[in-house]
This record gives sequence, C-alpha cells and structure tokens, in this order.
Amino acid sequence: MVGIVTAAFGCDNVSFGGMSVSLEGPPRDSLDTEGGTSVIDPDAGPTRFRYGPLLYAGARQGDSVLVVPVGELVEGRLEPLPAGEAGVRLAEQILEERLMPSRKLTLFQQGGRVGTLTVSSALGTSSEYCSPRAQAIGTAELIPSASGSARFLALEQSVGEERPYGIFQTSSVERPHRIGIQNLGGEALNDLRAQWPGTLQNIREDLQVLRISDDQNPSIIGTFLFQDQMAVGPAPDPAYSLMILGELQGVRFTRAFTWYRRVGDEGKGAPRFFSKLDWDGDGEEELLLEVFGAESRWFAALEKEGGSWTLAFQDPCGAPGDGPGPS
Repeated sequence: MVGIVTAAFGCDNVSFGGMSVSLEGPPRDSLDTEGGTSVIDPDAGPTRFRYGPLLYAGARQGDSVLVVPVGELVEGRLEPLPAGEAGVRLAEQILEERLMPSRKLTLFQQGGRVGTLTVSSALGTSSEYCSPRAQAIGTAELIPSASGSARFLALEQSVGEERPYGIFQTSSVERPHRIGIQNLGGEALNDLRAQWPGTLQNIREDLQVLRISDDQNPSIIGTFLFQDQMAVGPAPDPAYSLMILGELQGVRFTRAFTWYRRVGDEGKGAPRFFSKLDWDGDGEEELLLEVFGAESRWFAALEKEGGSWTLAFQDPCGAPGDGPGPS
C-alpha cells in the first residue's frame, strides 16, 4: 500500500521561476476517440474543439499547486496548442471542460507517479506564455517522499491512473557534477566559437542531476546564461543561452545534447530543465524544458530516439529563426 499525505505547502516566499501547470481531460462528447487518437480540430466549429489527452505542468503556489496545459498527446507525440484567437478559444473550452472544481489530475515528479491534484478553482487564461493557456489551482495529495516537491507533470486521471506508483528518487548536486558541467560547457563554447564569459561558473544558472537510464547512472543538465537572466525580459544582442545534457560514460560525462541560442541571431530563448516523464509510453523518459523569452515563455521537450537526444517539441511561437539553435 502506498501512503499518501495531503501536502501543506507553506512556502509563499519561494520563487519557482513562475512555472505554471494545467489540467486535463476532454469531455466525452468533444473527443474523437475512434482509433484511439484525437486531434485539435480548428474546423470543428466557431467555438468548439475536439482534442485528446493533455500533458500538464504544475508548480507550487503557497499551499496549492498551479497548473497549465503543455500540449496535446496524439498517439504519444506531444503536439502544440494553437496560438492567437484559436488558442484563446481552446483555453476557454479547457477551463469549461477540464479545469472545473473537483476535477482530478494524476501527478508525477521526476518520472514517478506521486499523487493526485484536485482542482479547486479555475484561474482563467494566462498571458505569460507565447500561446494562450488555461490555468487552474488545486490541492495535491502526495506520497510522503514527494511532499517537498516544487514542480510536477500531470496527466488526466483516466490516463495517469493506469500507471503504478513509481520509485521517486532525488539526486543531490555534488562536486563531480559541478566539474562535469563546467567541462562540458567549456567544450561546447569552443566548438561553437561562442564568446567566452571569463569564468563559466559565474554564468551557470541551473544544474540538476537526473536518473534517466535503466542502469541508474546519473545524467546532468545545466544552463549557462551570458549577459542574461532566467526570467522573461529583454537581453542584449551578444547574450546567449547554453544548455547541456551530459551522460556518464565510464568515469566521465559526455555531451548528449547541446542547446545554444544567441539573442542577436535567434532572439532570446533561455531554457531550464523542468521535469521528466515517459509520457508517450515507449519506455524512455522525455524531458520537459521551460524556456524564457524576451516577452513571454514557452515549453520545449527532449526525447531519446535511436540512441540520441533530439529536440522533439517546441511551441512554434518560441522557435528560433535561422541559426544553429539546439543540436
């Protein structure tokens, strides 16, 4: 039996990067479930959409958890929500159909199922993202080991409850991880011929340790920001963001994925790791990123395919123009 506690979040003065998360599942009469899939259908009418299961992101807000939808899951693929007026209409529909009080979401943290979110109030449409997003707030019931968690991913209950409670693991950042990300960051800057900041340690904004592979070897993911900050806001042309995913090979970390985005070439896009989950059910966990731009923020995701990590998803409104970008 898995013990569950109702989390009492007494951390109103803690900043979580402004991350929101949202909620879930479509009403039966608005879903096209033939063949087991459904898609957002802008032609379904002037006000109604047909759409399938949604992936949500959530973050603590004091004693509660604030949630927003990330994208639609179509045959396991994460598809973006529409922008513009269509996005506003869909957000309003999600508020009516999936974010009403008492609706439930299944919560995950770092790949493991950790509890349930019960929506207490719909909060309208957020303008913080480059695509309109519904948002709601609710109360979380969590297993004891996850009671201190700050960020969550969520699936609608009909999908999420099929998954058993998993082992929830936290990994602390230690000296070998800090040395590893510094070495990988320097290697990447040399390969990219990017401007050196002087000391890499001074521009490292985020570093987290992950357990992704079956053999439980740790991976590291860190973000370096040159003349920039991990928040929505402008940055000068020379500024850039560099995010590195490193995997342990033998006794050293090697670069598995590199995100590089220079403001003068592609506009601001500063990413940080948000959480991970095997949302497509293929046995390999995907990584969700939160990305901060000059005027708004958005989501992106990495997945491992054929042994290599790729950028599998990014909100179109946040995608860069011409330039090297993530690799």
